[in-house]
Amino acid sequence: MAVRFPLLIALATLLAPFSAHAGKVSCLDCHPSHYRALGSCVACHRGDPRSGRIRIAHHDLVQGRFAWFAVPGAASTRRGRDLMETYACRRCHTSAGKGNRLAADLDRLPAGSTAQGIFEAIGAPALLMPQFHFDERQKPELVNAVLAGARETARKGERREGESPQVVHFLDGDAGRDNIFEKRCGACHRVLTRTRGGLGRGSIGPNLSGLLTEFYPKTAAGGTAWSSAALEKWLENPRKIREQTQMRPVPLQPGELAKLLAVFTERAPQ
Repeated sequence: MAVRFPLLIALATLLAPFSAHAGKVSCLDCHPSHYRALGSCVACHRGDPRSGRIRIAHHDLVQGRFAWFAVPGAASTRRGRDLMETYACRRCHTSAGKGNRLAADLDRLPAGSTAQGIFEAIGAPALLMPQFHFDERQKPELVNAVLAGARETARKGERREGESPQVVHFLDGDAGRDNIFEKRCGACHRVLTRTRGGLGRGSIGPNLSGLLTEFYPKTAAGGTAWSSAALEKWLENPRKIREQTQMRPVPLQPGELAKLLAVFTERAPQ
């Protein structure tokens, strides 16, 4: 016992700092508390408050500029949502349970996704994603909108288990050149589809992803949503509908309109 007792004292001395810190939130050693009614630090900022080592405590930390999504009525989140509507992000993405599933489901981003990673992705768009040239204030606002949408979906119980499945399309030489979109539209436009992947190579005209869905901007005649009939009239003579447009008429052969509509509707030609 005489040998064990000094050993126990030595162990207690070594473990004392860890025991003293066990019930303490390390965040408060460096940062003043705020928004206490919303819960603990990790409710908004994540991280690991159990450790006093900054690299561990700040692991996957959500910086303050990205944490407004957790504050009800925050102006940053509201502006981010307005941007998502203005630029029609849901034409390709699902956010807050709404939108097309042509690109990443923003409510179910892969494990390991961070607020900083979302911020960087907005600034450096993936292939076929339009470059909107958001400024340094708008990008954090969009991140907050994305995180708020994911949180709302999770709270409603709409979040399914597991990560969102990703559809991968491989380019196969010249196989896509026979596609009607490539022939008639691809020189000026691009489109992202679920079954055919990305089509087109131009950037002069607008990105047409999700054109015939409720989430595409209402830019048809009279500020209305695009439909099959509206698209047909537009292709016949764009300048008859919008005098200042640079787009010329697109003469289609019999059966080509049905094939083109099939690209946008993801259905077989009728």
